[in-house]
Amino acid sequence: MTSLDMQQFKGTEILVVEDSRTQAIGLKFLLKEHGFDVRVAYDGVLALVAVAERKPDLIVSDIVMPNMNGYELCKSIRENEETYDIPVILLTQLSELSDVVKALESGADNFVTKPYKPDFLLSRIHHILVNRELRRDRHSEKIIEIFFDNQKYSFSAMPTQVIDLLLSTFENAVEKNKELQRVNQKLLEVQRELRDKNKELEAANAQKDRFLGMAAHDLRNPLGHIALVTDMLLEDLDDRLSPQEKEMLTITQHSSRFMLELVNDLLDIAKIESGKLNLSPVETDFATLTRHNVERNATLAARKNISVTFEVDGDIPPLMLDPGKMEQVLNNLISNAVKYSYPDTTVRVSLTRRDDAVVLAVADEGQGIPADELDKLFQPFERTSVEATAGEKSTGLGLAIVQKIVEGHHGKIWVESTVGKGTTFFVSLPITEA
Repeated sequence: MTSLDMQQFKGTEILVVEDSRTQAIGLKFLLKEHGFDVRVAYDGVLALVAVAERKPDLIVSDIVMPNMNGYELCKSIRENEETYDIPVILLTQLSELSDVVKALESGADNFVTKPYKPDFLLSRIHHILVNRELRRDRHSEKIIEIFFDNQKYSFSAMPTQVIDLLLSTFENAVEKNKELQRVNQKLLEVQRELRDKNKELEAANAQKDRFLGMAAHDLRNPLGHIALVTDMLLEDLDDRLSPQEKEMLTITQHSSRFMLELVNDLLDIAKIESGKLNLSPVETDFATLTRHNVERNATLAARKNISVTFEVDGDIPPLMLDPGKMEQVLNNLISNAVKYSYPDTTVRVSLTRRDDAVVLAVADEGQGIPADELDKLFQPFERTSVEATAGEKSTGLGLAIVQKIVEGHHGKIWVESTVGKGTTFFVSLPITEA
């Protein structure tokens, strides 16, 4: 709608009835910009006063207002012989079918749903003003009866008024549908962009995994050789090494073993994140597998003067497991318990049958983990505030790998901990037939 379209109505007076001063000012500015004379009333009661002072050519009114709402105002206008022919456009944020019925009952000529576009409102005003002569013939009014929501409504209205109101309802629906289409189109564009970004991320992630795998694989062999050579030197040349030489070799030994462990963990986590956790389950005596792992870790724990015990509660049937991967789970949980325990304490490993599952428990008498840090345990590279008691290092990947292996066996892992008393890790594995 352009200002040229409104030239024939220049000087036409419109009464704006709006309780929001911000919206009233905005609407007044829009109408004055197109050549209309504009007065403003801030509720229905003040609008009736303004109409009594000077009859406007058109009223544009909000519906939801204090003192007197838009429906009541419109009805008062229609019931007055002096003002019945003033066209009324109602502005509303409502869009239910019942609102159309109320508008018909009140005698409104049109209603526009908020938020509206200025051109759409101007086109409604233009249509009303062009056809306003038709509204001055009250003899064309008819009694109209409609049924809505199991209720009968009866009121008098001119056919043109009913048609205009229904047309405005249709136009509102069309406008809302256009807006919905625009929003939907934007949503489709965002979805396409998101798909493209996801493809880029997948490609980058795959490239990262390949690079990580290649780098870790190339590092593993030389690190293994370094660790083996330092072991041999410390063992074969023990009586011929000076204290300084022995210290340097010990540092090299510990560092190379930690780096080898980190490389192995990086290879594992890269495979897991790329969906390549390959399990080869076979019928396994889990009790024997656990006992052997306890014995190996007990030797290392003895260096810290920590004892590791093993107890089996009830009959533990064979389980369908990948022995190598489950060995990795056992070694990580037991060595972690030793790593974070104080000397002269005990790490207790136990197996218990519970219904259709076998539960592994690894309990220590260590420092315990704060409750607000427990959710970090199974996140890659996340660390808690708890430090190893002898300065042992951690890659921050072990428990994340353990969780994936356990879940790959359709099992569950969880932890219970009390600061100052210790921590217990639980692994539940289902009993299934071979």
